[in-house]
Amino acid sequence: MFIEGLKEGDTEKLLEVPKSDLHNHSTKGCRISWLEEQIDRKLPHPPEVFRGLEGMQEWFTEEIKPYCSGSEGIILRWEGSFAEAKRNNITRLAMNFGAAEIELVGGMEVFRKLIDGFHQKHCPDTVFEPELTYISLCDVDAEAAKIDQYISTGYFKTIDVCGGENRRPFEDFLPLYRKAEKYHLIRRMHVGESGSADDVRRAVEVLGLEEVHHGIHAAASEEVMKFLSDNGITLHVCPSSNVMLGYAPSYKDHPIKILYENGVKVTINTDDLLIFDSSIENEYLRLYRAGTLSAEQLNEIREFGLKG
Repeated sequence: MFIEGLKEGDTEKLLEVPKSDLHNHSTKGCRISWLEEQIDRKLPHPPEVFRGLEGMQEWFTEEIKPYCSGSEGIILRWEGSFAEAKRNNITRLAMNFGAAEIELVGGMEVFRKLIDGFHQKHCPDTVFEPELTYISLCDVDAEAAKIDQYISTGYFKTIDVCGGENRRPFEDFLPLYRKAEKYHLIRRMHVGESGSADDVRRAVEVLGLEEVHHGIHAAASEEVMKFLSDNGITLHVCPSSNVMLGYAPSYKDHPIKILYENGVKVTINTDDLLIFDSSIENEYLRLYRAGTLSAEQLNEIREFGLKG
């Protein structure tokens, strides 16, 4: 049905088939149209291209956040992310949450009750994998000293660092990743979207990453792609994010094609649905219509995302 849906351009078929979304920022994981209904207000849709990561953040801060800010706004957007998982038949969902957001809503116990409530309300059969994320300019030592209160519970399945690449050496993050390894979290990081293929390899080697958020510029190096393939490192790719931020030239020339053809395991994800306005079925459809990958290849990627 998924292959038929791609070839026929049938969104209803694409929505019906189980899919994964494994690179999803929870506070930006809902649809603009869903949020408009909740706040009873029309919101602007994004431009075709942002001025990089900084331009994206400025647009979100100025155009969207004023109407859903503070702890109430965060909680509302969290619920919208689970509502989208239900609408799109996302049966495996990873969403990241910042430690600051957890504290803003009242701490770990309150946070967990809220998130579990949204999960059960909207998509109880979805395999949910919460991810604890840190900003790249955070006080690493201070956060490492506090991280046990979050990850010792066993609630979080993965760890991530995001918020801009190459702002500091990878070694600086070792205190966080050593704690993550101690508690058997899957180690991920945002790397290789604006950075280089060598950045991807070094991040994997220094921090022991098992999976990478983005990593698309690994496609520039056959050596790095072989390294990723040989070591079973999965890249969680977000096509619209890459194109709209200017890190990929187009959907047609998106690096996911080269990565796939060189044996690198990839998944297709939304990143920030509220910003890029392209839900998961549309990400597949855009790549198919651009001729980037065949319907059969895209279905293989979909199936891999469901089982990992």
